[in-house]
Amino acid sequence: MNPKFGNSPKFMPEKLKLHLIVDSIKECGNEINLIHLNPDKEISEGLAYVQEGIAKIYGINEKGLKINTDLVFQGEIFLVQNGNYQSRDNFYLEGLKYSKIFFLPLDHLSSIQKEFLPEIQMKFYNERLKRIHQQKVRNYDLELHERVFYLLFDFCLIFGKASDAYYSMPNFFTHDELSNILRNCRQNITACLNELKRDGIIQYNRKEIKIEKTIFEEKKVKYLSGLKKTKK
Repeated sequence: MNPKFGNSPKFMPEKLKLHLIVDSIKECGNEINLIHLNPDKEISEGLAYVQEGIAKIYGINEKGLKINTDLVFQGEIFLVQNGNYQSRDNFYLEGLKYSKIFFLPLDHLSSIQKEFLPEIQMKFYNERLKRIHQQKVRNYDLELHERVFYLLFDFCLIFGKASDAYYSMPNFFTHDELSNILRNCRQNITACLNELKRDGIIQYNRKEIKIEKTIFEEKKVKYLSGLKKTKK
């Protein structure tokens, strides 16, 4: 614990609190790819930390239908605990392609880390709610190909790297995963991706997604101005 703040986390900066928890996960946690969030028996409660890429949370109902419910982004922590998903459906947290996730049981945290953990979890919970809200707003009265583009744009804001002509990021998603996120069929999503590729807006393959640079920066200006209006 940082001696500057003594044994109390009350005046400790949020970044330091997060840093202390992440360090513990990296040092003592185990790398995983899949967690069953609501098995019949009690689960080992702990923290799932997405060190690289994206993790998806999805449910599988009695008929075997899989539905994505949430995403956990790189650098975020998800609290795995009993009672999270009280349902007959089975829920899982799973890493997407090119992703790396670590899991640390709660009993490995110090008493002080456990004290400020709810504050850290609320931060990530609010971020996920904000993303869900943004997608719902954008889904209103938009054509499907626009919804597909804005979904990829949102991910590129976080994971994209600029080159001379494009912003590029790893392609974490299969067409099935995109169709689950946007609540549409795979064939329609594939048709939209082909349309965006044909119009020169994106380049898309199994390994990488690229968005044309001038289009990305134009959308980014509108996105940031929209955030400022929301804050006002």
